[in-house]
Amino acid sequence: MDLAENNSCCWVELRPLITSKLESANFAPILDVLHNLGKPFRFFVVAPKEGSGCGDDGERALVRFFLQFHDEYARVQMTNIIRTLHDVEVVGDVDLPKFQYRFCADLELAKNYALPIVFSCQRQELMVNLIDRLVASTAGLGVCVEVVVKADPNATLGIQKFVYNKLYHKTSSSLFGVNVLDPFVDLIGAGVGQASKTETSTSVRGGRSGQNKVDSWSRELVKHAELKLASNLFTCKILVFGNSLQNVQAIKKALPAAPTNRLKTFKTTKKPKQHPTTTLKAPTRYWIRNNVLCRLWWAIPLSILLLAEVFGFFNPLKLFVSGFSSVDLIPLVLAVFFAVCLSVVFRKRQPIVLSTQELAQIIGLPTAIAKLPIALGKVPVSRTQLGFEQTTKEKEKEEPKNEKQTINKKEKSEEAKGELCQKTTFPVSRHFPYPEEEKPFT
Repeated sequence: MDLAENNSCCWVELRPLITSKLESANFAPILDVLHNLGKPFRFFVVAPKEGSGCGDDGERALVRFFLQFHDEYARVQMTNIIRTLHDVEVVGDVDLPKFQYRFCADLELAKNYALPIVFSCQRQELMVNLIDRLVASTAGLGVCVEVVVKADPNATLGIQKFVYNKLYHKTSSSLFGVNVLDPFVDLIGAGVGQASKTETSTSVRGGRSGQNKVDSWSRELVKHAELKLASNLFTCKILVFGNSLQNVQAIKKALPAAPTNRLKTFKTTKKPKQHPTTTLKAPTRYWIRNNVLCRLWWAIPLSILLLAEVFGFFNPLKLFVSGFSSVDLIPLVLAVFFAVCLSVVFRKRQPIVLSTQELAQIIGLPTAIAKLPIALGKVPVSRTQLGFEQTTKEKEKEEPKNEKQTINKKEKSEEAKGELCQKTTFPVSRHFPYPEEEKPFT
């Protein structure tokens, strides 16, 4: 696809400096500011193929990072914030490099978005920057990772619903929140001589229905969901572009994953059309698809059978009396065909809703700057001059002190040598026990 951008005023390129000391999840405070703005933005990781001549030296392909903002005001504001928080060169008025990709993988979450894809560590020093792994996997493959993000405070309702269903789960025999089999279980228990289920449950639960019935794994999931609920939430759309399916799969495996949740491929498009990068469209949580369209797989086939029965082409009573006929078989085959096709086309899609800690492991800059082939920024000249002047002044001040110290050290060393010589001289009588008048002739 063509990644060229006509409206380049809202694009910036992020280039870390060689002297930058970035930490893991370095874009977390910047993402919180973008969450407060409430406007969508786009993040690109472009990794040209080796030998394409797109690097700074013409031979080595360097990984580059781009950000697109909603408007010019957001671009200027976020540029100043990024320069203040990190040692990064923010290049404005840039265009995305032009590349053609054959495959495009549209990703989704494997499970409910209440479950995190990154576990939050209590100690920050133990956290690993997953962006280093992502950049190392994309380097030289000719791939691109696109992440479109928008703040979504309403996503907390889905996590609250997930927590409620885990804590107060209903069995398969429950009807409108009331367990139908409870009275029969109580009667059987009373006949055997055991206490009723309602009495034992209330005595064990202590006034909180279903709280003590939750197993340890469900409690662990609820714990992680509550931690995610306390953070800012973003609705995202993640696309991976590449020239081969192997490269696309390699990049997808390099993305963050946890035992609770991970990213998987929703659909893969071959030879995708030009992506509308000129317009920044906010991602959605697919409410219409998951609540309306996913029910068409049984609604449309059922309506086909009802219409066929109204017009006299289908009679379900004949199926039990005389068996199938050619007239009754056609509507039934059409209904089954539509049911299979619609269940595949309009299946449910898990939206990608990430917290600040999770999104900061995808959007950000790598920490291993000296080891990874990334495009580096230019160190400002003013910084080197100021540092040089300070060092020269300090050296000039220290030079006379050093001379005095060397002179004092020399004097002290000479005095110490004299003392040692005095200490090492022995009396003559010890070595020559003869009296002076009786010394032997030499």
